[in-house]
Amino acid sequence: MSAHKISLNWGLSAIAFLALPLLVSARPKTTNPENEKKSLQLYENATVGGKTLSPGTYEVLIEGKKVSFERNGQTVVTAQCDWKTMDHKSPYDSATFSKNHVIQELNFQGSNQALEVE
Repeated sequence: MSAHKISLNWGLSAIAFLALPLLVSARPKTTNPENEKKSLQLYENATVGGKTLSPGTYEVLIEGKKVSFERNGQTVVTAQCDWKTMDHKSPYDSATFSKNHVIQELNFQGSNQALEVE
């Protein structure tokens, strides 16, 4: 083997070795963590799990398959939930309501995961 081929092989090996940490750090991160906390502003009455939420700011705590809505440090209601993957990232935080003002889905800015509230 010539000296040129040996140095070329060493050069490629060095590049591959140096690029490995970049590839590992570039792997996709979980977009629907097990526990998450978000803020939700309601401008009119809404319903979750049969409980009416009055207008105001709520902390939304997602723990596995359960979501809790808290106001002033008190849990107002807890409901079942599940993540679904959308075909796009949400441009902003939003909520989807039924015609009876039941919260059905929460979308979070920059995420392609939506939280379905049951």
